[in-house]
Amino acid sequence: PAMPEDGPRIDVRREGAVLGSVALSGAKRRWLIGRSLDADLVVNHPSVSRSHAAITEEGGAFFVTDLGSAHGTKVAGTPLAPQQPFRLFDGLPITVGGATRTLVPVGTVAALGAAVREAARERAEHARREQEAADRAALDDDDDDD
Repeated sequence: PAMPEDGPRIDVRREGAVLGSVALSGAKRRWLIGRSLDADLVVNHPSVSRSHAAITEEGGAFFVTDLGSAHGTKVAGTPLAPQQPFRLFDGLPITVGGATRTLVPVGTVAALGAAVREAARERAEHARREQEAADRAALDDDDDDD
């Protein structure tokens, strides 16, 4: 995989060495992990299902979900329950099946912070527009008194 520099990503590592990265950005909100060549993160290992797990983004936070795979998904050594999204944090390694590669989230906390700041900016802008509309309505009411 390519090596994205900025933004949230998943580093693919083996024995600590980064083999590549997959960006968790753009319009996409779901990234498939599996043995299938259609997967966004292809892990070619016999214990990895074709559609093994998925990473999803919701409101700037990232989650990993085991898709009911035969050999399971772990985050920091803890097995995930199938179909139960688990919040990702930078540096917590994800392992799928018996594969020796680990998938390590990077920059996901910064992405969440940026999403929270953007949501706060949008709320403030919305409140400003509502106040302007209320002020205009009050002025219109005053004009009717003449």
